[in-house]
Amino acid sequence: MARLPLLKTEKRVLVTLSSTQIRALLAFRPKGFAQHRVHALACLLLDTGLRVDEGLRLRPSDVDWDNLLVTVYGKGQKERRLPFSHEMRKLLYRGDQPCGKAVAHNDRMFPARNGGQWQQRNSLRSLYLLQERVGLPKFGWHRLRHSFATEYLRNGGEVVRLSRILGRTQVTTTMKYLHLLTEDLQGPHSRLSPLGRQR
Repeated sequence: MARLPLLKTEKRVLVTLSSTQIRALLAFRPKGFAQHRVHALACLLLDTGLRVDEGLRLRPSDVDWDNLLVTVYGKGQKERRLPFSHEMRKLLYRGDQPCGKAVAHNDRMFPARNGGQWQQRNSLRSLYLLQERVGLPKFGWHRLRHSFATEYLRNGGEVVRLSRILGRTQVTTTMKYLHLLTEDLQGPHSRLSPLGRQR
């Protein structure tokens, strides 16, 4: 009996945050432990491309504050070191947020209120509350990783290096981030098209 070929599924363009939405998230000034914790985690994912579970498992000892590097253990417990920005260090250093005062009493960068590990389900609820405060549409943690990857390539980053940052074993899985939004395609096209150059 002959096997039927699998139907091709439509590949959807990954949804990312717009520049305006990124600016709104970064401009938000959190108040209190809960807001500081979720805002710092969201910014860290946007700054480094971490998976949320990698961020939730981070310990203070995983952060090299002087060299702006964070060591994470991804899928299959594979260790990798990632750079983070000076701005991110300032955000994590703020004394009244979880990576400041609370670090001395917890072994996690983003602890639960009881001092244990903050669970992903609870962190997602906090993310939704943050989005409501900032005026962003509702989305999950992974959109921040997609946004990091897209912005990285849009600003001249290399696919091979991005693949290593994201902890991918094959570059081909990172190629999905080479999708470009319509406005990205229109700009270069007018310069590169033979017809466009005739004007």
